[in-house]
Amino acid sequence: MYKEVIDTEVSVSDKFNPNFPSEVTQEEFMARIRRIEAGEFMTLDEFDHKFETWKNEVLPICRTEIPFC
Repeated sequence: MYKEVIDTEVSVSDKFNPNFPSEVTQEEFMARIRRIEAGEFMTLDEFDHKFETWKNEVLPICRTEIPFC
């Protein structure tokens, strides 16, 4: 039962919009959660490293081009 719900494709019009209530069954809701959980995740250390790399690349540029940054 869950396999069919997980494997179904979601059309653009069916995408979750938190601004509007949706009429979904518990199985459909959990299938969406499982699909999200199956996505790519990074560890906190990986995130910290990527954030520091981004910060070091962007902030010096920002300070020279934008005076209030």
